[in-house]
Amino acid sequence: MPALNAISTSLKVSKGETLFLEGDDARHAFNVVNGHLRLARVGIDGRRQVMGFVSTGDFVGHTRKEAYTISAEALTDVTVCRFDRGAFEDLLVRFPMFEREFHKLTAGMLDDMQDQLFTLGRKNALERVASFLLAFVERQEEIQCSGHELWLPMTRADIADFLGLTLETVSRAFSRLKNDGILEIEQAHTIRILDREGLTDLASGDAETV
Repeated sequence: MPALNAISTSLKVSKGETLFLEGDDARHAFNVVNGHLRLARVGIDGRRQVMGFVSTGDFVGHTRKEAYTISAEALTDVTVCRFDRGAFEDLLVRFPMFEREFHKLTAGMLDDMQDQLFTLGRKNALERVASFLLAFVERQEEIQCSGHELWLPMTRADIADFLGLTLETVSRAFSRLKNDGILEIEQAHTIRILDREGLTDLASGDAETV
């Protein structure tokens, strides 16, 4: 930790600002201290694809390429630790235990990506939204937050672009989950999970979605 702290600088990013842009020189890696970031790419047709959301404890920006392939935008006020890319990679070599832990984190991100590909390829709209909410619940529980009341930092449009759906489809899915007693929508960004088992069944495809 002293060696890691020695190469880090604290950086604050206000809501709506970008931490880095797709195409920028990949000079730094970042660890999120608090807050939420949206990761996205823009296709040659101008359409946006949300690649994921990162929050407390996540690393972002570490790549083998010379330029970032995604953009990272703050959904809330964010604090990160910023590391020079070369110094960070030297540290991984110097401390094998840290390197193993870091590789576990990146392997976890790869697992999440594979789950996302399966979700996009095999699940219907309602199952996709249920899978997204269940994953968010489980992530909150990992950082020791309540798994029942969820504050979603992203918009419905962000969720739609992440799940490959339209905004209208996502809105209908939330209404369906509310009407079926799976969740309660308290505010635009705050929901309460009322039926965790039902949400899990929907996410796994074990529930009727007609």
